[in-house]
Amino acid sequence: MEARNYMLALSSVLIAALTIYSIYYLSPKFGGKHQKARAIRAVFVILIAGAGLSVMHLLGVQTLSEYAPDRESLFLPLTLYVLTLAGMLFLFSRLHQLLAEREQLKELAYRDSLTGLLNKNGMDHFWDHCKPNEQLAVLFLDLNRFKAINDTLGHHVGDLLLKAVGTTLSQFSSKGKRHIFRIGGDEFVIIAKRCSRKDAEQLALRILEKTTRNYKLEKHELFVSASIGITMSHGRIDRQKLLKEADSAMYNAKQLGSGRYSLHKQGQSASPSNPAGGSASLLHSSASSTNRLGDKQNSMRA
Repeated sequence: MEARNYMLALSSVLIAALTIYSIYYLSPKFGGKHQKARAIRAVFVILIAGAGLSVMHLLGVQTLSEYAPDRESLFLPLTLYVLTLAGMLFLFSRLHQLLAEREQLKELAYRDSLTGLLNKNGMDHFWDHCKPNEQLAVLFLDLNRFKAINDTLGHHVGDLLLKAVGTTLSQFSSKGKRHIFRIGGDEFVIIAKRCSRKDAEQLALRILEKTTRNYKLEKHELFVSASIGITMSHGRIDRQKLLKEADSAMYNAKQLGSGRYSLHKQGQSASPSNPAGGSASLLHSSASSTNRLGDKQNSMRA
């Protein structure tokens, strides 16, 4: 007649409960969008479940054994399981901490400390992971007369202005669709995926409407305007070419006055023009693809 050891059966149930709790504990820790985190979670779940099933099997065999188990055969599997579980949970905690630190370092490397927007490193990361023939609109934004404000009122006021503009631009960020970068000084780049020319122009208008305004910076109240250059990707993406084209279009917009955007034409030179001394032909060539904010803003100046 089979001998039933209820203590072993109870131990098996407790191990099952510990296994389920450990898996439940791991589930939210290594979740999210990161593939590596999900892979680590899957490995830990498999190891913990495997260890639990193995010990439960050993205890089950002993429970149905004809011979009463001695103390060593009872506690050895339990001890090994507890040690294995503790070791895996400790390793999990360390890996979770390392992944969190890695994400923090990545955030510091890719974020501009002043505005909180993505920086040049973040933009390089974007280009590196961009599809070769993805349709993009690249908008290059520059604040008008920022250097004069910075030199006259000091870097502190200039930084406050950049932070305010950065906060405004962050409203146009859309996960997976629009990315905002501060690439240095008062220069910002907006890259929109799956964006048509018409959509890019409407986006530029909305950005100009939000950024061209009065800014109250401590005891100073300043009216600041922006200029935007737009270019569209055609075929295989060339990051340097797109940035040069958008930069050139931005200078063309500056030549026509503040609070404007200019669309780069295919075949037009991508060399940045001098905003103080552009030729009449250059102004004429860009005028057909340049817009102002509207009649109510025609008098706006930086």
